[in-house]
Amino acid sequence: MARTSTNLRNSGWNLANILIYPAAFLAVTPFFINSLGESVFGEWMLINSYVFISVHLVGFGLMHSITAHVAEALGENNNKKLHAYINAATRVLGIMMLVYFMVAVLIYIFSDKLFPFFEENTWKTLAAATLLVGIKFPEVLYQSIFKGYEYYNKSAIYNTLNRVFGLVLQFLLVLNGYSLFAIFLGSFVVNFFMVALQAVIVYRKMPGYRLQVFTRVKERKELYHFGFWTWLQTIIAVASYQMDRFLIAYFLGTATVTYYVLASTIANHLHMAFEAVVSWFLPKVSRLKAAVMDTQKHFHTIRAFSVGFSLLLILGTYLMSGPVFTLWLGPEKFAKMIGFFYLFMVFETFMIMSIVPKLYLNALRSLSFITMLEFMYKTGIIIGMIVLFAMRGTGESLIWGQILAMIIFMPIEYYLVNKRVLKENTFRETVLNFLPPLAVSAAILANDWLLSAVFILFSVLLYWYTYIKDKNFDHKLLTE
Repeated sequence: MARTSTNLRNSGWNLANILIYPAAFLAVTPFFINSLGESVFGEWMLINSYVFISVHLVGFGLMHSITAHVAEALGENNNKKLHAYINAATRVLGIMMLVYFMVAVLIYIFSDKLFPFFEENTWKTLAAATLLVGIKFPEVLYQSIFKGYEYYNKSAIYNTLNRVFGLVLQFLLVLNGYSLFAIFLGSFVVNFFMVALQAVIVYRKMPGYRLQVFTRVKERKELYHFGFWTWLQTIIAVASYQMDRFLIAYFLGTATVTYYVLASTIANHLHMAFEAVVSWFLPKVSRLKAAVMDTQKHFHTIRAFSVGFSLLLILGTYLMSGPVFTLWLGPEKFAKMIGFFYLFMVFETFMIMSIVPKLYLNALRSLSFITMLEFMYKTGIIIGMIVLFAMRGTGESLIWGQILAMIIFMPIEYYLVNKRVLKENTFRETVLNFLPPLAVSAAILANDWLLSAVFILFSVLLYWYTYIKDKNFDHKLLTE
């Protein structure tokens, strides 16, 4: 596999990969809600959360670990290590897949004999969802290999085809009156064939590679060590970003989940898009580090690009949300969702600040340090959600708890990163860098268009002074 992709091309493919499916899903969401009902749609979203949580928790952080180690082996031009890393990853992910397949069969067989807090049909739906979790592990392997090679075009194409074909099948199944069990079973079938296709492409592009899943190689320790720390980061992230929807379901019902999760899903996919646009930064720094080259200018430049692009997209989404969402959902459903959505946009203006530091520190192998930072602010998110929800008992209070935690802890993270790694101007890193997100948040929360316009203009000026005029910003690094 030759590494021919550029940074901007990778950003484009990553953005397409993240945005095409959610745009298609959101377009047909009103049909799903009307056909399934608000409660069943909310149950569907909760089971999707189960799939997401399972893949990321049981995956042991190997997604980022495989990408980083494949990139590092390529930087060293060491095919022996490359093949060893892939075999070690194949072994552990294959075991996870088989375990989940067996669990799915057991759930299906004993669905009428399990605990009574679920109906039999719900247990069978969980069995189908568990099958889907199992097939996701080899998908993680092949997607990570593509990214390690910087073949983001292939990663995006196969991932997008997988999800879009799955969505088309889900639409047809719901149109013909099938249940959630059929929806998840259909998703498994589509994933199975797309994984098989990716396997053929990957192995054909690696001449000399031999699959050896029964041989324990010493490189597995490096892979698992990196994976362990990113896995801890994932556990913290899942706890802080998935707990709210289960609190909503338990205390306020699955009908409320529908609109809360709808707003959360849009915000989450926006965040995934912001991460995807700069995710090539991790293998880039891994290779530069392996070649003993300086990376700090890359950090400042990519962070400036990430923050500017993300804030621009957040503002654009906010400005278009009223007419677009009313047309999309209708006035009644729009009114149930829009309050949640605006608050998630405010949360996202601060959350984007965590993206590049996390990628950079993981690439530098500062694994315990970034895990400590993630634990710090995401624990704050959990505490903030619980405290404000206990006080107010509303879905909005859950989001305000997250916002307040980010306002408090994200500048602290920047202070610690600057003190340990960057060693730049402390005031710029811990105060000035957060003024553009603060101004954008004020624009979103303002109830007056003129006031919003003033805050938007202010945010542009602050961004230009803080990020673009920074001595470390070098736009040429974006196009190398």
